[in-house]
Amino acid sequence: MTKLQVHYLVGGFRISLGAESATPGPRTHIVNFVRGLDENGCTTRIFLASGFPFMKRFAQIKQTDYAKASESKVWLADAVRLAAAVWCGLNVFCRSLVAPRPEIIYERLAVLQSLTSFHFGKRQAVRIVEANGVLSRETARDRNVLKAERLAAYLERRVLRRADIVVAVSQNLADELVKFASIEPDKIIVIPNGVRADLAEYPRKPDSVRVIGFVGSVVKWHRLDEIIESIAAVANRRGTDLRFEIVGDGADLPNLRAMVEREGLSDLVRFRGRVAPSDAFDIMTGWDIGIASHQKSSSDTMYHSPLKLYEYTALGMSVLCTDSQDARAIARSGADVRIFSGKEDFERLLDTVLSEERRSNSEIEESRQSVVRDHSWRTRAAQVLAAAAR
Repeated sequence: MTKLQVHYLVGGFRISLGAESATPGPRTHIVNFVRGLDENGCTTRIFLASGFPFMKRFAQIKQTDYAKASESKVWLADAVRLAAAVWCGLNVFCRSLVAPRPEIIYERLAVLQSLTSFHFGKRQAVRIVEANGVLSRETARDRNVLKAERLAAYLERRVLRRADIVVAVSQNLADELVKFASIEPDKIIVIPNGVRADLAEYPRKPDSVRVIGFVGSVVKWHRLDEIIESIAAVANRRGTDLRFEIVGDGADLPNLRAMVEREGLSDLVRFRGRVAPSDAFDIMTGWDIGIASHQKSSSDTMYHSPLKLYEYTALGMSVLCTDSQDARAIARSGADVRIFSGKEDFERLLDTVLSEERRSNSEIEESRQSVVRDHSWRTRAAQVLAAAAR
């Protein structure tokens, strides 16, 4: 039987797929979603912007490298982005010209990019666009690394409107995209993040000290400064030895390091930095509690799909998190997920979890298996393929 041909276009300049990727979240999503497509009988060819000639240097840029860039440097970066976008488009055209014709062109939305527009087979294929946010707005207003917001928003709307199907990672994002791009709601399907099945097989290594952890981008909208303050307050009230580990880097990391040193919290907080995915999972097997503190930024609602929730629960942790559709879905799968709203609520829930006996191994293993059964990447990919076949 002939396999379905899928061309997967990744326009984000900083995204790479190696173990040392500076963008671990997008890397995890892409690698595992493509694996899910292949498990559903597809042959997937990835067109990766950072893999094109002269583009590798972009993938080596870290968030902290441009956190304090001047306005003139950001304008210059926008000009470089535009030139690089045209170069990437030409690469897509040339490579798609000689590649087997795809039935599906799947583009991961990126700032100042419209790669499908350059694809030779765009008129014969189903065009699918995956949106993980309103990127022009996030990049300009939350990360402060884009000045050409109007041009970026124009291109973003154009890509969304020309798609046959738009994949949104949450219903909240789907609603925002309808308002942002004036597209029909029935054009959008909601496919959240998923989980690697093999994470449920990682052996847990609980510490004698209760360990709380966070993995991901260290940015302001995670409110990690407040999380650190709250954990310190609970530890002091209880007289309990705790440890809070942070895996990842980002623009807010220097501020957090300075805060921890200033407040004398070095014994409580441990910064692990950015590590390879396999090393991150090895560290996380020693955590009791995972933190996901996403807050809305320039959007009307918190519309992201926190990948860390799936990883935490597949590795057997209890989770304290802000509200999201993902959190509620994972809780329905039997994971220990507790939703907080605000600093006081977080401290109350943390105190409650610490007062309880640790869950039994059988409870933990049962919930791990339920999470990977209900939220696998193979299932997510199958949902996209079913929509494309309609």
